[in-house]
Amino acid sequence: MKKNSIHIIALLMLLIHVNVFAQTPILNSYTPASATVYLDFDGAEVDGTIWNEQGKIVAAPSGLSPASVTWIHKMIAEHFKLFNLNITTDPAVYERAPVHQRTRIIFTPNGSWYGPASGVSAIGSFVWGDDTPAWVFMDPLSNNASFIAAAATHQIGHTLGLQHQSVYDSYGSMITELSGGESNIFSNQAPLMGIPFYKQADWKNGHPSTGVQNVQSDTASIAGAPNYIGYRKNAEETISPHNSVKIERQDPSYLSLISSGDYSFRLFDISGRLLTQGMLKPGFNEIRTSFASSGVLVLQWSGEFGSATQKIIH
Repeated sequence: MKKNSIHIIALLMLLIHVNVFAQTPILNSYTPASATVYLDFDGAEVDGTIWNEQGKIVAAPSGLSPASVTWIHKMIAEHFKLFNLNITTDPAVYERAPVHQRTRIIFTPNGSWYGPASGVSAIGSFVWGDDTPAWVFMDPLSNNASFIAAAATHQIGHTLGLQHQSVYDSYGSMITELSGGESNIFSNQAPLMGIPFYKQADWKNGHPSTGVQNVQSDTASIAGAPNYIGYRKNAEETISPHNSVKIERQDPSYLSLISSGDYSFRLFDISGRLLTQGMLKPGFNEIRTSFASSGVLVLQWSGEFGSATQKIIH
């Protein structure tokens, strides 16, 4: 009887062990892309990188539920849906990706080896080819899934070469390195490369931390050199009747469209340069486009019922 009990306990421990390592769902945002960001929720041992001045790092698993992992993946993927880039939780997909077009983000409870921070990454490491990871430390983020997703997107941006989006005064002196959207108190928008936690955050054009004399277009920097990711050939989502913005007419000076609800919108040229932004109301809307008489435009919108992106041959 005692022997049977030992076998039962051993079997239960094995099942628990299998369950722990099977709980991260396999998710991909855009499988045609070779460029890859791997979201690692399962713990890791890291050695031989710039982070290992004090020796090997043993990072504990995130401990997040499959539902939380799925939601975080969805939120991160949403920010990269314009690009020819796959956000994955599958280590095999990461291993197959080109070594100069991939990065790994390790989600772990804390970064005691680094210091008090919500995450850390090396700017431009996406193209280094040596598998230098980036990190998200969840304890300082109160294990809030929204904060975790925003912090991960911010760190991915750094690996893709982006600096912080900063705020400067009229004399060109930096007011704050991390913009939280405070330059417009009436807006609910903030840059992902600033403080992306308390307002609706997205990629922006602005002055980075390298100086007011510089302008950083987040989207153009992600898509272009040295990452060479580019934009999706069909930067468009299938949209439901409750998430619908339909283009009715276009000519060199304007776009006419019908919106199913209240949405904020942004219009880019194919280089990622922001042309205009504003709000769409239910029903008929017009967007003036005299600044871009021809070429490919990308319209993004988001609101209560979701978000989508559409490519426009203009």
